This record gives sequence, structure tokens and C-alpha cells, in this order.
Amino acid sequence: MPQYFFVFLWPSGKDWYLVHLSLTVTDVNDSVPEWAMEPFPFLAVVSPEAAGGTEVYKLLAVDADEGIGGAVEYFLLDGGEDRFEVEKDTGLVKTTGLPLVRDKEYLLTVLAADKLGSRGPPASVSIIAGFRPPQFTNVSYFAYVPESMPQGKSFLTVTAVSYQNKTLSYSLLTNPSGLFRIDGATGDISLTRDVDYESDQHQYLLLVLVVITDVNDCAPEFHRSIYSKVDVPETVTMTTALLQVTATDCDSKENAEILYYTLSQDFSITSHGTIFPATQLDYERPNHLYEFVIMAVDKGEEPKTGTATVRIHVSNVNDEAPEFSQKIYRSFVSEDAGPNTLVATVNAVDPDGDGVTYDILSGNQKGNFVIDPNKGLVRLRSSPFPKLQGTEYVLNVTATDDNASGGPHSLTSTAQVVVKIDDVNNNKPVFQKCQDYREHASVLENQPSGTVVLQVEATDADEGANGIVKYGLMHRGGVLPAFSIHPDTGVLTTVQVFDREKQREYPITVTATDQAAEPLIGICQINIIILDQNDNDPRFENTHYEYFLREDTRVGTSFLRVAAHDDDYSSNAAITYSIANEEPNYLQINPTTGWVFVNQPISQRSSIIREIIATDGGNRSSKVELVVTITSAKNQPPQWERDSYEVVIPENTTRDASVLTIKATSPLGDPRVTYNLEEGLVPETNMPVRFYLTPNRHDGSASILVAEPLDYETTKSFLLRVRAQNVAAVPLAAFTTIYINLTDVNDNVPFFTSSIYEASVTEGAAVGTFVIQITYSLLHDSGRDYTYFRLDSQTGSVYTASVFDREKKGSYLLEVKSVDGSESARPGKHGKPNSDTAYVRVFISDVNDNKPVFTQSVYEVNVDEDQDVGSAIITVTANDEDEGTNAKLRYQITAGNTGGVLDVEPETGAIFIAQPLDYEETKMYEIHLLASDGKWEDYAVIIINVINKNDETPVFSINEYYGSIIEELDGLPVFVLQVMATDPDSNADEGDLRYSLHGHGAGDIFTIDEKTGSIYSHKMLDREERALWRFVVLATDEGGEGLTGFADVIINVWDINDNAPMFTCLPDDCNGSVFENSPAGTLVMEMGAVDRDDPNVGLNAVLTYRITENVKNEFGTDMFNINPNTGTIHVAGGMLDRERTDSYFLTVEARDGGGLTGTGTATIWVADVNDHVPQFTKKMWQATIPENSAVDSEVLQVCATDSDVGENADLIFSIIGGDPDQKFYIETDKEWQCATIRLKKKLDFENARERQFNLTLTVEDLDFSSIAVCLIEVEDSNDHSPVFLSQFIQTSPFFENTPVGTTVTTVRATDKDSGLNGKIIYSIKLDSDPMRQFAVDQYGHVIVANTLDREVIPKYSLVVQASDQGTPACTGSVTVLVNLLDVNDNGPRFEAPYMPVLWENVLGPEVVNMNHTSKLLHAFDPDSEENGPPFTFSLPPDYQNSLDFSLTDNRDNTATVTALRPFDREKQKVAYLPIVITDSGTPAISSTNTLTITIGDENDNCHESGHKEVYVHSYQGKYYLYIIIDSIMLHGLAVLNFLMVYLF
Repeated sequence: MPQYFFVFLWPSGKDWYLVHLSLTVTDVNDSVPEWAMEPFPFLAVVSPEAAGGTEVYKLLAVDADEGIGGAVEYFLLDGGEDRFEVEKDTGLVKTTGLPLVRDKEYLLTVLAADKLGSRGPPASVSIIAGFRPPQFTNVSYFAYVPESMPQGKSFLTVTAVSYQNKTLSYSLLTNPSGLFRIDGATGDISLTRDVDYESDQHQYLLLVLVVITDVNDCAPEFHRSIYSKVDVPETVTMTTALLQVTATDCDSKENAEILYYTLSQDFSITSHGTIFPATQLDYERPNHLYEFVIMAVDKGEEPKTGTATVRIHVSNVNDEAPEFSQKIYRSFVSEDAGPNTLVATVNAVDPDGDGVTYDILSGNQKGNFVIDPNKGLVRLRSSPFPKLQGTEYVLNVTATDDNASGGPHSLTSTAQVVVKIDDVNNNKPVFQKCQDYREHASVLENQPSGTVVLQVEATDADEGANGIVKYGLMHRGGVLPAFSIHPDTGVLTTVQVFDREKQREYPITVTATDQAAEPLIGICQINIIILDQNDNDPRFENTHYEYFLREDTRVGTSFLRVAAHDDDYSSNAAITYSIANEEPNYLQINPTTGWVFVNQPISQRSSIIREIIATDGGNRSSKVELVVTITSAKNQPPQWERDSYEVVIPENTTRDASVLTIKATSPLGDPRVTYNLEEGLVPETNMPVRFYLTPNRHDGSASILVAEPLDYETTKSFLLRVRAQNVAAVPLAAFTTIYINLTDVNDNVPFFTSSIYEASVTEGAAVGTFVIQITYSLLHDSGRDYTYFRLDSQTGSVYTASVFDREKKGSYLLEVKSVDGSESARPGKHGKPNSDTAYVRVFISDVNDNKPVFTQSVYEVNVDEDQDVGSAIITVTANDEDEGTNAKLRYQITAGNTGGVLDVEPETGAIFIAQPLDYEETKMYEIHLLASDGKWEDYAVIIINVINKNDETPVFSINEYYGSIIEELDGLPVFVLQVMATDPDSNADEGDLRYSLHGHGAGDIFTIDEKTGSIYSHKMLDREERALWRFVVLATDEGGEGLTGFADVIINVWDINDNAPMFTCLPDDCNGSVFENSPAGTLVMEMGAVDRDDPNVGLNAVLTYRITENVKNEFGTDMFNINPNTGTIHVAGGMLDRERTDSYFLTVEARDGGGLTGTGTATIWVADVNDHVPQFTKKMWQATIPENSAVDSEVLQVCATDSDVGENADLIFSIIGGDPDQKFYIETDKEWQCATIRLKKKLDFENARERQFNLTLTVEDLDFSSIAVCLIEVEDSNDHSPVFLSQFIQTSPFFENTPVGTTVTTVRATDKDSGLNGKIIYSIKLDSDPMRQFAVDQYGHVIVANTLDREVIPKYSLVVQASDQGTPACTGSVTVLVNLLDVNDNGPRFEAPYMPVLWENVLGPEVVNMNHTSKLLHAFDPDSEENGPPFTFSLPPDYQNSLDFSLTDNRDNTATVTALRPFDREKQKVAYLPIVITDSGTPAISSTNTLTITIGDENDNCHESGHKEVYVHSYQGKYYLYIIIDSIMLHGLAVLNFLMVYLF
């Protein structure tokens, strides 16, 4: 409630009073509620199925009064047909629950009143139960377009509301000169070209059309759910059209464009729905029917799909050849099979049902096979006897129909019968070249493992696996094999490295085994010779040779024979002897025999030493030393009783047995001699030791005894050399040779190369059949297997002695014995010969001599007719006493298999269903089954009874039933049609069929009599709700519990004229708009109506339009007219002025051909234009900003006003001047008609152009604009550091004695900032000049601050800093490099702190050692080199004539000090010698250095009494003892020892 306050002076006589007046204005109910809903007119939609209480629309009115005078209530005055109500307090319009008519417009008149009764104007709310067109948010739009408006830029946006919540698209209905374009998605209107106010039209009227964009929400629907075509010949071509299908889609454009597809590979469908065969059709399909699904798919972004079923019934034509049950039949027959042997059974069925005859087309060149033309049995011919050759036959068999089905000619098909010939394994593998292998099998020794020895080959005359040979070796148990053989190639290779010298040959037994189930074996025994390789050096028999030769031995005399052995063979072991060349050539050797002989007189020699060389044929050699002692002719060596000895002993002579006694005597005074058995290098010369020598003292002889067991097989003879030597002062020796020959004893056992051998013989072979060849004898075994065989003692061949039957006994084991020819020398043999045993396993190979036999001759079994194809019915087997391939059976059906319904697994005898059984066609099968092993066969009969099952579904008389009924019929129920089905099953009772109806509406709207199949309608039908009903009718046998057949039922509902036209825009969307001042004929809107009656029947849905309530202009004429056929409303005449009237209401009537009418209210909105210019709230704006402000920081907010509303009041702010570098940008806030200026780029106050900005701003709506000015001041920030011209300054070098205060260099820095931010202070960084030798003033002069010394610091890197006075301060730096020049201000010094020691009592002159390693004294100068060496050394004048020391300048910067006399340490402990050293500087400087020479002590004095002081200190109860030992002299030096003892 508003109040006003007044203060005034009130006169009262002479006095004045101050009066305060408060005036309260009370509200009077002088305002009425005004409607505030948007947009206008007020439109709404509701679902036709909306439940009661559904919110439809919300009313809103505003009353300017206060209190109850401003409280608004809402009322429904009229309309709505009681289907809507208005909530008094909230203004919500809701449904009452009464049914709504689809697409009908309900016009409600509502009222808003305050609680004091003041009423506002009534309003109309249009509600449509369904869909309605979009509604613009403004009735009209008005826009001013400046002629400078660029093309393509939006100057107006129109918006509309969709009541279907779908996407809208905008278009221009009128577009003068094509000047304008509208964005179909956003509604933005722009120019298509530039305009000129002076030459173009000033005003344009545009009509905008809003179209609801279709959403793909309808799926395609086929006109029929099932399409059928009967009697289609199976020979129909792929270019023949079979059916035409059609589907429709209630969407539009691409959402309604339909593509057709088929899910069957047998048919194709065109884009127009025409169905063609895609392959050759086949009558022989189940039920002779093709049934498949077709699809109709629209082209929407998310495609939708509809489906239908297509049934094609095919009629039969003889177009198919008979079909074999298999493309390839495989069988086998033994090579010795007799006449009429069944080989295979072929079976072919003609899909057309024709009879079939068989024939052999090819592959039967020798005529060994015949075929039964009716039964398909393939047998061996009966005469002459069949002669089968090769491994298999491939027979091409034909099946030809009899053309009973009426084709142009008979048809033929072919199949293959592959007959494998089973070979009889009646041939052993044979090594044809076994003798050649024995003569040439050899391998070189030392070859790596894997070396090929030879390749053996065995052949087998059998076929197939019986003739395939695998190779192997027989090995004796426990013996590692020396060879291996490849099982396939027969290549024999080594598995170890051989040494011929250890074993020279290897016997092996090679086997060849065929791959039959019962294999046969061939054997070849080979002796492999190890060939020699020259891998051994010759070895002398003795380690050395020695001989005593008389000096008068004549030239040419042979006195000694040397011998060498070579373990190699042939030429590799042929040895040639030679003596190493050495002059004079006293001795020579026979190169062949090894005899050494005198070549020159030897009387002048005392001994001769030579090397004897033995060389083999491969140029390998060895050496031995020969020592010949020349003896005087007067001195006689010992004399042997014999020059050589020879003895023969058996190889089993025991150890320590004496084999020979030898003796030598000395012709000298002392007859004693010593014996020595010379060492050998080869087994034949006692290496390893097999014999030893023992002297016999009693008679001066010696005995040769056996040291180790002897082996004749290893070494057959020995040559021992014995030395006899006398005991003279100069001993002489003589030699003798002992030949020991061994005799062989029977101590080796003959052994077999394998512990067991295998051989084979076929059963039934005649007596005397060869089995195997052995060189030994057969032993009598306990099982008496030997009785079945006999041995030919002459040839060693083993033959059969009886006829064998493998089924009784499969193998025999023979024991074989090998015996050598003499008594055994092995212990325990007691004079019997040596022997070994092995076993020969003789396998009896199977022969196909038994026929297969079925366990029964007749079998019987029952099977249900609905058993699955592939199911096994029964398995029958036969037994065959043979084994392996001879017992391999094959089963075949030879008769009774009508139609090829049954088949048998050929390997197992399992009879299974090959094609569906049909009790109605065949009730029992009696088949003949054959079992064959390829030679023999047996038959059995199998009776198969088919058990009837309910496997036939009822069949309707037609696949589709059509019926019709008129809508709105009463007198229910109404008969529609009757369906009828039959049951194909045998003995089926047709009365057992029960019918049922399925689909939407079945059971409540339509029913069927389950026994008669009559269909009835139980409700009144409305064609407009549903014009077509589709059902599936089922017929089930067995009283409704059995199998079911089906058909389609289609019922059409015929139309009557029971629907009045309805406007599609109702109830709330019949809106049109037109710009004010539009000329006559301008399109306003389309007021279209629909009639739900059938447009294809009469005139029930043909409509005409008229305006029943029009609007008059100032002249009394109609302002609008309507096209009677299309319903489009146009301007008729008069001026449209939105400011006077912004909307008009027209009542439009639509009438159908049957006289029914419908009305609707068209609301026409007059569109406005944009006629206000936006203005800034201030013409001048000011702001200040620091230069270091961040990008995007706010500078200033500016605002403007625009009296327009909506999009015309959407303002856009811009910066159009004063910012050439685009330092700023502006953000528009459309909601508050303001904008914020923000920083776009960093500012730089140092740039004079960036210290102040004078911006020109503009604000614009869609058509107009205005400008303002904004002044922005920039404040400086300390954002620059002082900067020197360079980072380093190199000064010119100057002398170290430069005076303090001298300027060294000048530095200068600059700072781009201003004020204190740019004022610079210089300083030197402390750590670059820690001794503060330099300083810098505020002008940048770097000066010497303290005395410099190059010898302390020769160079400086001064860091000069420049700091501004900003906050915080910024700093820059430069490095000044200073190098000092040397001044000769230092004298030379000793290079080291010399402490020489001169020992006392040493006589002079003695050079003094400066240290432990040198006697030279060195000097150095701290100054630079030009002020340093060379140095000169001298003694001061007072020391020039010193008698103690002298100094020698060596002229190489060194000097030597010499002591001129001895010193006594007890008199003088130290001597001091001043030495003057002068450098070479300019001017030169000299310095005197004192050399301290310590006199070293010698122990030249006796001990003297001393004294000791002991001090004891106590601290906190603890005692410490200090002992000082004094006056102890060590090497002339006093040593002071401290001993600290901790006392408790």
C-alpha cells in the first residue's frame, strides 16, 4: 500500500509550526485480471486416450490490485462438451474422463475474475484431441534492415512451437525477388544479396511456413500378411514374375520410401515388390512348398521393417535326374576272390518318382565286374574266373529314370564305385643284392656319427601295405648299437666313431618288414669292414737303443736291428727307416729292414749317438735314440750263450710262470753280469708289460716270467730285448733277442648278433616251405615247436615239416645253438666246446580262409515312422575267425530297400534311416544284408516294421480365407464365413478336428465354432478404427491334442458415412499469421480437414470449405476468403494494422459429400516489425587498468536499452574503433542488455600507444544500432628488469700495482619501466669479489677499491648487478672479466722446505742430500715466468770463504751444497747456511733463504746416567700416571716418551 510523506510550515498567528503529514493511498478494486499466457492464441493438445485428470493447459491472469482484489480465480464459461474442467485456484485445465473424439477440436471459453467479482475479458482455448500444426511464438514479426546489412547475416529469427514435440523446418511462402532466405532449422532470416535503400523497395511482406518434420515412427505394412501362388511349374524360368507384393508406410519422403528384401536364397524381389525365382525350383521339396519371409524396409535414418509370408506351391515336371545315395561308393575285394562275389550295392532315387535302371559306364575294361540293372548290385563276373590286377578299380555307374513323370526324355546321373583290391600278403621282402652288400660294406674309421655306410634295398612283390617295406637292425640285448638304418630309405649310417685299431669289422643283421597286419620279414647279414685311416705314428719297439761295438769292427758290418710298428694298415703301416743326417756319417741303416751297419771306420771314436727315424707311408714319423759305445778290441763285453732265443707258449699260461731261462758270461776277471729287460713301446715289445725278468744268483742266469694274462686274439707274438752288462770300471754290455710265440686256446664264445630273430610263414603253406637260413643247429624245446620244422644240415636252411593253421596257433619259438669246433679252454667247460644260443620266432601269417557268419539269419525290429533321419534302427554284425584285413568286414544292403529309405554303416553294420519314414506309404521293409571280407560273404534278413504315428497335420481347403462385414451392424452375433480342413493321416476321424482363431480381436470381437469352423462377429465394428482384421485359424486333430494345420483369415469392414469432417489443426493449433499491410491474395494459412470415412467409397470423404463467420473491414467487406477445395485462407481486402488489431478469429466449415459438417476457429495473427533503436545508458565510459592485468580480466561493464522485446531486443555489443591491436574484446549478456569489456592481450605500458585507449563501442539489434565512447587508462607496472648491452665485458689487462681508485671499466644498464621502476642502482655481487677489491659507483664506473696482488688472485669475474627501485625490485647483471699483469715484486724461494741431515763424523767434502732421493736444491718464484727463472745461486759475501760449506750453481736452476769438513753432533746439532737466489725479472730481485742442516747422530758415546720424574694426578678419585723418560738417545736424537696408565 503506497504512502506519501510531506513536511510543511503551518502558520498560526505569528507562529509557524513544522507539520509532518503521512498520506496512505488505499487500494480500490479498479483493475481487472488480464491474461498472461503465451503464445497467443491459446492452443493445446491432448491424447485421445487421455485418462481423467490429465493436465492439458494452464491458465494465467494477472490483476494489478492488491489483496483479495488481486487474487484471481478461473472459470469455464462454455464449450468442451463436458470433457474438460478448470481448477478454480490454479487455472489448470484437465480432462474429466469422458471419451475424447480423435482429431476433434474442443473450443473452451474461460474467464478470469478477482475475488471481489471484477472480471476480465473472456478468452478462448482451443484443444484438439490429437495432433495440431505448429504455432508461432509471435503472431507477426516486424524488422528494420539497414541497407548496409551484409548478405547471409541474420536480421530476424522466427520461432514456432511444435505440439508433437518434433523437429520443425521453416520455409518462406512468399519471397519477393528472392531477396530473402530462411534457415530451415533455426528460423534465421537473412538477405541473399546487398540492398540499396535508394533503389530497392522499402518494405517487404514475407510469409513463413512451418512444416513439421517427419520422424520415422511408422513401420512399413504389407497389404496382406500371407501371399500365395499355386501350380508353379518347377521348370519356371528366373525371368518369370510369380507375385506382386505391396507395402505402404504412413511416414513421408524418405521415411516412406520402401525397399523390398527376401530372406530366401531361392527367390529375388525387385524394388517394386515383384517376386522372381532366383534358382531352379524343385518339386521334390517337403510338401512341394517354398515358404519364406519378405521384408519391407523404409529409408529412414533408423529404418523400420515390416514383414509378410510368401508361399509358392510347385507342380512336378520330370526335370531331375536320379540321385545316387552317394557320389562315391567305396568297397573292397580280395585279390583272390571268386566268381559272383558281391562288391558293392549302389542305390539311386528319382526325385520325380520315376523308376531307375543301372549300368556300368566305364572303368570295367577287363570285364571283371557286372551290375544288376534293377537292384544296383555290383558283383565279380561268374565266368571266366575274374582276374583282378592293380590296387583299385574305379567304376563309373549310371542310373537312368524311365521318364514316367512325363519329361521330354529320360535323365541320367552317374556315381563312382571305387573298389580297392585287398592284396594277399604271400611274398616276403627280399634283399636282391645281399651278397653285394656283404662284399662292399665298409666305412672309414674316425668318421663322425651319421656317416652313410651304404643303402640297402629290399623288394616285396605284394601290393599296398603288404608291399611297403620298413628297414631295421637286429641287436643283441645289452649291446650298444654301432649302426642305425632309416626305416624308409634303407640308408645305413654310423652312430659312433670307429677305431679300426680296436675293432676291424662289425657283423650286423638287417631286416626288411612289410606293413601287413601280420608282417613278413626278410633278413640280410652283412659284415662291415672298418677301413684304415693314417691316424697312428710308427712306434719303435724300444724306448731307446744301445750297443757296444768293438773299435775294429769293419765297415759294412750290420750289428743291430731296430724295429717299429704302425697300427695302421697297408701302405699307412709301411715303414721306412733312416738316420738323421750328421757328419761324419759313421753309421747307416737299411731303410727296409732296419739293420744298422758301420759306414765309416770308428776306431777314433769313443761313442756315437744318432737319431733313428721311422716314417710310414702317410709321412707320419717317430724318432728313437741310438747310443753306440766304441770298446777297445781288448775289452770284451759279456758273451751270451745264444744270440737269440725262441719259445712257444699257450695263451692261457698262468701269471708268474717261467717261460725261458737265459744266460750271459763275462770274459773279464769278474764273471758277474747284470740283466735288464729293455722297455718297449708296442705290445709286441712288452708295452704294456706282459713279461718280467728275474736273475738267478745261484748260476748267474736269468728267467723270463709271465707278468699279466696273455691273449692270443690281441697279441700273437712278442720280441723281448735283454741287456747283459759286466761290472768292470768301464762296463760293457751285450744284447740278446727273445722271440715268444703264443698258441691259441678255445677261450672265445661264438655269439649271435641278436638275442632273438623273427621269421614268418603263411598258414596252409605246403610242407617243405623255406622259413629261414641259419648256420647252427636247432635245439629241442619243451613245447616241441621244433618238431614242426626241419634243418638242412648242408645248407643251414629251415623248412616247414607240417601245414599250419593260424586260427589254432599263431607263432612258434625255436631255440638255435652255435658251437665252435674244439674243446673250450674256459673254466668249467670240462673239455666241451664253447657255445651260444638265440631264439627264432616264426609267425604264422593269416590267410583268408574263413567266411564271415551272422549270429542270426533273420532279425526283426520295430521303428516309429517319426524317428529322425540318421537314427540307428538296429546293428547286426557277423564274425570272421580270420584276423587283420582278412577279418575286415563290409556290410551292404542288397535288396528290399524301397526308395532308398534305409542305409547301413558299411564298417559297423548299423542300419539307420536315410530318408523320412511314412507309414502311410510303406508299412514294412524286408531288407537283405550282406557281410563280406572281400573274398567270402554271408547274408541275413532284417524285417523292419514301421509303427504309425500322427505325423500328418490337418490341411485347410485353401490357404487364405476372405470375408467382409458392414460396420455398425447390430443384431449380433453376425455370421462372417466358414473354414474347413481335412486330416491326411490314415484312418483319421475328420470329426476329431478342432478349430481355433488367433490374433488381435479373436475371442472377444470375433469367435469361431471349434467343430464347424464358422466365424462370427460379436461386436459392432467401426471401420474408422480398424478397416481390416487378420487372423490365423488353426485346425488340430485328435480332438485338439494332436497336430495342427493353419490358414489365414482376412475380414474387410465396409464403410458407411458415419464421420463428420474434422479440422486437423484442432483443437488448439488453427493459427495463421500475416504481416500487417499485406496485399490482397496473400496466403495466410491452410485450414485443412479430414474425414475418417473411406475415401475409396463414394463421396463420404470428399470435402468443401467455406467461412461462416468472417471479419469485416472498415468498408464492410470480408477481410479474408477461403479456397472451397483446398481450405487455404488468403487476404481478401482492407488494411491489416497490428497496432489496431493483432489477431482475428474466423469460423470455417468443412462439409463432406454425405452432408456432414465440421467447424473450426482459425486464429489469424498480424505480425509486427522492429521499430526501436537500442541506446547506451551513457555516451561516455571511463576505466583504469594496470598493465600487468591478466588476459580475460574485466575492464568495465557497459549497458544499453531497447524498447523492443523478444529477438528485436536481443542486443549485440561490439568494439568498432580505438583498438587497432585488438587488446580488448567484449562479451554480451543478452539477458540484462549489458556487456563486459575484457582484456584480450597483455598490455605494455612502455609502448606509448598502449598507455591510453579511446574505444568506440556499438550496440545493435537485428536492424538498428548506436555508438558510445569508452576511455581506458593503463597504469605502469614493474615488468622489466634492467638490461646490460652484453652479458660479458672483457677489460684490458692492467698491472697488479694499479693504484686504488683507478677506473677499470664502465658498465651501463637500461630499464624500459618509468619512475622508480626504471631508476637503477649498481652493485658488485659479493661472491664474485669476496675480498672487496673493486667497487662500482652509480654511474657504472668499476674502480679499484683495495691493493691488488696477482700472486693471490690473478683474474676476476666480477658480477655487476643493476637493480631498479620497483616493488618488488628487478635485477639484471653483467660479468666483468679482469686479468692482472705481473710486477716483479717477489724474490725466489726454496721449492720445498728442505731439512737435510748431515751425519756426524763424515769426512769432507761430502755433498749434502736435500732429501732421501735428491742432492739438488731447487727454487721457484711466485711471479710470472718473465720475472722468474733462470735463477742464480750464491752465498752472501760473509760466507764466500766459509770452511764449513760450499755452494755450486749448476746453471740449470738447481744448486748443490757440499760439507767441507766433518761435524760433531755433540758439539753442533744444527748448521744454518744463508743462500742468495736472484731471478731474471726486470728489474731482477734477489732473496736470501736459509737452509737448516741437521747434524745426524752416530752412536759414538757411552751411556750416561740420567734421571726420571714421575707425577701422579688425581681427578674425581681416578689416578693417572705420567712417566717422562728423558736423556735416552737414539741415533743421536733425543726421544721423549709419554706413558699414560689408568689406575683404578
